[in-house]
Amino acid sequence: MSHVETIADGITCYDEFLSPEDCRAILEELEVAFWRPSKVIQRDSKHKHYEMLSHTRISHTAGQEWFSTNLNTILKSVEKRLCQRVHSKPDRLEFWQATRYPFKGAFDYHLDAGCWADHPAGERSRTFLLYLDTPAKGGDTHFRAFDISIAAQAGRLLVWDNLFANGDCNYRMMHSGRPLLKGNKTTLVTWERQKRLRFQTPPNKGSNYADEQKAA
Repeated sequence: MSHVETIADGITCYDEFLSPEDCRAILEELEVAFWRPSKVIQRDSKHKHYEMLSHTRISHTAGQEWFSTNLNTILKSVEKRLCQRVHSKPDRLEFWQATRYPFKGAFDYHLDAGCWADHPAGERSRTFLLYLDTPAKGGDTHFRAFDISIAAQAGRLLVWDNLFANGDCNYRMMHSGRPLLKGNKTTLVTWERQKRLRFQTPPNKGSNYADEQKAA
């Protein structure tokens, strides 16, 4: 059973949510995922979303559509435990994203909600962030309004509410991923939507790619 700690109003930490063996298995599978420079989401004047590279986010991302068959099997079990632990539903979760940071890689202050009010599935109500590595220095998650830092620790699950009870964006959840100064930092993240989002199993266009990379 993971240790649970309320960090601040709307922020909860679950230590040892993943075992060391879980982290190692996921990291091994991620070695064969398709990694690309991370992007940020913006909205244009017509309120349409688009992704763009930005100096505010220095890292690489691999989406679940590029995960191996074995990793998707592992994540199915992780999702089941996650939903039981935080009282969520799998069909409200976005597909997972893995992110890894180079030396001095970081993600400047941002919100995870505020762009999806018009989406059929609604806003990102909660964020579920899993740390797979324990950096030797740096890489913590900092919430500016609370001036609280949560260290990246392998196996730790960090959960926060992106919305107030009335559905408005909770601007207190402005956060950053601070620069990685020594060691490794890899994360897995998904977001819970207000309504059902998934009407299919995770896209698997990359499974063949990842499985072939493992066999090579």
